Amino acid sequence: MEDKRSTQLVLPLGLTYEPKHKDLVKQHWNVTFARQGRMSVTAKRIMARVIDQIRDDDFKLRPYYQFRIVDIITDAGITKETAYKEVQGALRELLAAIWEFESLDGSEWFARHLLDSTKERAVGYKDGIITVLLNPQLEPYFIQIAHYSTYQLNNYMGLKSWYSMRFFEILSAFRDTGVWCPTVEQYRQLMDCSEEKDKRGKVKRDKDGNPKMKYPDTRDLINRTITEPLEELAGTALAFDFEPVYETARMTRGRKKITGFKFTLKRKQDGKIPEYWLQNAVVSQVVAGLRAWKVTDKNIALYLEDIGTKAANKLLYNWQLKENTDDRINDRVKYCNAVFVRMGKAAQEQLKQEVQAVLNGTAFK
Repeated sequence: MEDKRSTQLVLPLGLTYEPKHKDLVKQHWNVTFARQGRMSVTAKRIMARVIDQIRDDDFKLRPYYQFRIVDIITDAGITKETAYKEVQGALRELLAAIWEFESLDGSEWFARHLLDSTKERAVGYKDGIITVLLNPQLEPYFIQIAHYSTYQLNNYMGLKSWYSMRFFEILSAFRDTGVWCPTVEQYRQLMDCSEEKDKRGKVKRDKDGNPKMKYPDTRDLINRTITEPLEELAGTALAFDFEPVYETARMTRGRKKITGFKFTLKRKQDGKIPEYWLQNAVVSQVVAGLRAWKVTDKNIALYLEDIGTKAANKLLYNWQLKENTDDRINDRVKYCNAVFVRMGKAAQEQLKQEVQAVLNGTAFK
């Protein structure tokens, strides 16, 4: 009799390691500001649970990532009876997800699948354990991330709208200025509400030859994509106010056209180190080191996220090397704060330039 075992679907094994989740998720700027296609909230939660296992000092992706199904259905309004169907559908979405890359001059274009389905260990679930394999060709976007937005995972996982999750990701990148001002077109691209395209990437058109667009009326776009995030984020650190931006000059009579949006975070930088930082072993150790060198809590709170723990540790190491040299730091308060603030401002300025480049469509997307 023919042995059919070799043709059977390879399911992931049970949990082979204990996943260690952190309370902060880092995400590469080009991932945050990419023209992401809309996907289910469950799919977004799965990716969040994968990304939050990637450590600051990782040099390679794990061969696979695992976590319990309960980690994504808690407080999500998903019942145990429907959980497996939800996860199955979400994994299908992620397996079909493709990231597109194009050079600035349009001479180069290529695409990568988000997940890897070519290995013996499969993307799937078994006995309440989800297994996900990231495409190793996308490793640079997940490993040793230099420029990222951070957001609290617990708040993120509690959101029930894709648009709310998208706002959470994007507004996290503007926590230093507290203001995000995209044009309507930029906003449409980031919220997957721009021109509709077929499977070949060709723009769909109506019977009059005009490009089809999701929520073509701007006021409908506002009601459909902004109203819910306003409500869902109201109780988080990313609660925001919204106001439309109108055209400044108009040659004809009539209602002014909305050309952009202004989103303003309600929470201002207060110069206090967040409590959840101190509950993280890596971050709390860096904070203690900076305090020992007399860097103020205000400066740590303002700039540590942008500088990053890796660069901060390197800075602390360099300061320690100076101790036994003629270049010893005599006034720690003055010197160390000046250096730390200068690094922080430089990092923030670079991030702003990169964000603007992506929003203007001039970055490698």
